[in-house]
Amino acid sequence: MSDKRFRVAILDDFEKLADTVTAYERLKARADVTILRERLDSPEKIERALGGMDALLLMRERTYFSDNEYSRLPSLKLISQTGRTSRHLDLPSATRRGIAVAGTPADNGTSTKELTIGLILALMRKIPQVDRRMREESWPPLAGRLLEGKTVGVLGFGRIGQEVARILKAFDTRVLAYARTLTAEKAGEIGAECVSMETLLKESDIMTIHVPLNANTRGMIGDKELAMMKPGALLVNTARGPIVSEAAMIKALETGHLGGVGLDVFDIEPLAGDHPLRRFDNAILLSHRGYATVEVLRERYEEAMTNILNFMDGKPVNLHNPEVLKR
Repeated sequence: MSDKRFRVAILDDFEKLADTVTAYERLKARADVTILRERLDSPEKIERALGGMDALLLMRERTYFSDNEYSRLPSLKLISQTGRTSRHLDLPSATRRGIAVAGTPADNGTSTKELTIGLILALMRKIPQVDRRMREESWPPLAGRLLEGKTVGVLGFGRIGQEVARILKAFDTRVLAYARTLTAEKAGEIGAECVSMETLLKESDIMTIHVPLNANTRGMIGDKELAMMKPGALLVNTARGPIVSEAAMIKALETGHLGGVGLDVFDIEPLAGDHPLRRFDNAILLSHRGYATVEVLRERYEEAMTNILNFMDGKPVNLHNPEVLKR
């Protein structure tokens, strides 16, 4: 494939890291590259900013593309997506329009497991509240709680859930685990107890969520499940927002039944400025930072740009829709 005047747009580089990787210079030497650091939140903005582009580099799920958006970008030949997910893309429509979609390997979960532990510790020791009040008071007398000796429920026992459980054991906690196919033997390898969902809800002082979002898990934590939790229990979600009913969670915070929440994910992202969750002092709210470390972002940009260069060389790799090559 000729790379003459090939045009590439890198979207949603909010952390300003795209142009710090080695592959960026190689790509820039061969193509016109535009970096966008403001969200394109409408089809009209997408059309104005991306019209004439041959390739797009998307950071995770920050911008959604349906057939409507594709129809406005007649020159588009490739979407180079960081990560393996493509739920924010209409893949069949992309294939029908001859748009190749390439991905990069998923990260190993290290960044998300670290953030999960950070949220648990921040909730237990009231770190954000003390920090805020240190700017207003001389010496805030807020007492936190020990993690040691507490019971932590890990909902979902895949790659990240297992690692979170392993780390929690180092704090001398009792770790309960629930997953649909989890066995006592598998949980026991890490020192966790395989329990029912009901037991996990009723006995956990802290529950942390690590299940994927799908038809079976959407809304799996609602009014009934939250009511089963201990009064004052804490909830941490670094998986996906819709796994927990936001309405039910807000109600439980309002009544005080939930002692606090640590959230990295929400039903709709970015979180609206007037969202009711912003009112709660005992809600730690993050802007989907689970994967967003300098190391992970740079690695993904490097891989995604290399996918673009391979495509320009007529050697597309890592395609989600390899059937597009038969067109």
